[in-house]
Amino acid sequence: MKKIYLSFAMAFIAITQLSAQVPTCSLNPTFIASPKVGIFPDSATNFISGTVGVPYVQNITVKVPKDTVSSSITFCFNRFVLSTPSGTVNYNLPPGLNFGSSTPIVANGTVNGAPSLKFPGNANNCASIYGTPTTPGTYTLYLKVDAYATPALSSCPNNPNVTGGTNVSTSYLNYYIITINAATGLTEIGKNKFNLENVPNPFNGKTTIRFFVTEANEAELSVYNMLGSQVYKTNVNTVAGNNEVEFDGSKLSNGMYLYTIKYKNFTETKRMIVTGN
Repeated sequence: MKKIYLSFAMAFIAITQLSAQVPTCSLNPTFIASPKVGIFPDSATNFISGTVGVPYVQNITVKVPKDTVSSSITFCFNRFVLSTPSGTVNYNLPPGLNFGSSTPIVANGTVNGAPSLKFPGNANNCASIYGTPTTPGTYTLYLKVDAYATPALSSCPNNPNVTGGTNVSTSYLNYYIITINAATGLTEIGKNKFNLENVPNPFNGKTTIRFFVTEANEAELSVYNMLGSQVYKTNVNTVAGNNEVEFDGSKLSNGMYLYTIKYKNFTETKRMIVTGN
């Protein structure tokens, strides 16, 4: 069978256990509108890095095709089932991280103590790797991929029977990497001179940046990407007490950003995470 299903099977992040902590995800419109299939970001781009003690979210979009061809026979995909290989703990995700989807389609089971992830054929979905990492290091994800399909009697259905089909292939994937950095050097970011925060965080679209100052004056708000490039700047005429600034991040790529408030001789920096754009 065409090896193409291996990429599609990487929808491992698309469906997982439901939890109140799972962030809301959304389909990447550019990828969905393109002729490409598989997942975004791809294995060459890989997943964003994280930092110990800092909330992490990696948003992912998945496009699974309707069918594939092997030996001149068309097979209609029913589903992919992804599970932790024997001897691997939770897909070898960094401690503190999990898979999650705010829009699951197929209920999940558990294999080797971790969610057995299921994704239907001929479907798009989004998901997240999320949580707060606790241990630095570089982690290579390990996954067992079972593809279920049914030979086509005529054309493949638009809505396949996700519980049917036979296992036509089992593969093992190990090329997605997440690097978690140590928290060294982040002490100054943890200080809270202004009670600085943004809500919600993580967010998609807009978030509200809140801070407290003792008197009316002018403050400067800046947002930087993780390469240090400034992506936003505005001056704020503050009032004594609580202040709020609405920040529109809808045009930013998913990932982590730094935002800084400068007020008189004081500066404070915090982190925000954009997901679902």
